[in-house]
Amino acid sequence: MNCHAGIVITTRNREQDLKKLFFHLKEKPAWAKYPVWIHDDASDGVSEEYWQLISKYAACLIRNPRNYGASLNRNISNASVPFEFIFSLDDDSCFVDTDGSQQAIEYMQNNPKIAVLSFPLVTSFNPPPLHDTAPYPCLSYAACAALIRKSAFMEVGGYYSNFFYYGEEPELCLRLWSAGYQIHAFPLCRVYHWASSNDEDYRRKGFYGPQNRVWSHFLHTPMPFLLFEIAKVFGSYMKLSIKTKIALVHLRGLVAGICKGLLTWNERKALPILLYRYLLSLPISANSSNKAAHV
Repeated sequence: MNCHAGIVITTRNREQDLKKLFFHLKEKPAWAKYPVWIHDDASDGVSEEYWQLISKYAACLIRNPRNYGASLNRNISNASVPFEFIFSLDDDSCFVDTDGSQQAIEYMQNNPKIAVLSFPLVTSFNPPPLHDTAPYPCLSYAACAALIRKSAFMEVGGYYSNFFYYGEEPELCLRLWSAGYQIHAFPLCRVYHWASSNDEDYRRKGFYGPQNRVWSHFLHTPMPFLLFEIAKVFGSYMKLSIKTKIALVHLRGLVAGICKGLLTWNERKALPILLYRYLLSLPISANSSNKAAHV
């Protein structure tokens, strides 16, 4: 077992995905050495075999009596682990590069001001070879593909637990950047995300995504940019609704974000304008092509 790093996974009713993940983690000694923390968010559609699988492979199981939501679950899990570096995966994501996880740990150890490494997401376990492997700064990361420094995570208070579902990573990263930490993309450790979902997840993301994006602007965007950025979010989601066909879901989320932002105005901690401008110039997160994806 690795005493410096481990894997934390939040899951709910994803029995087949978790089986697949455990299979791939155990087939590579470089990955099997990491202890796995499972946080089950009140699964109610799984078999007894599911719990036996977890007891066999997981070092720790945290089991909720009811659905707490991803942000609170990850806060509880990350606070409970005994290791300093947390591989944040989903029940439907896994490493691709055999030595990438160890290289990521070493990079973090050599760079104490980096709070999170964002790993590129790929579409299979056999992606094309890398051409540019150099790490680079990015705005945020995806919680299904990252390495988190626990001490930095705890220092800024973890995820904003009022975000029940979706969009908690960018808001956390704004506080990390403000506290003097950095987030870097790390191409040498790619993650395959087979992204299981259902109609309920699709509609939940359609609501909580726009809500939390608007809410984050209320919490952190400097006043000269606030109305402009909220208008951009409205425009982007209304344009997206042509594809998603859930315009009313998006609209309810956008309006809810404004309401939540106003109700929590006393929690607002706007970023310095110079830092905000710098963050706008960064790629949003790691990506398989290493091309910038500006906010």
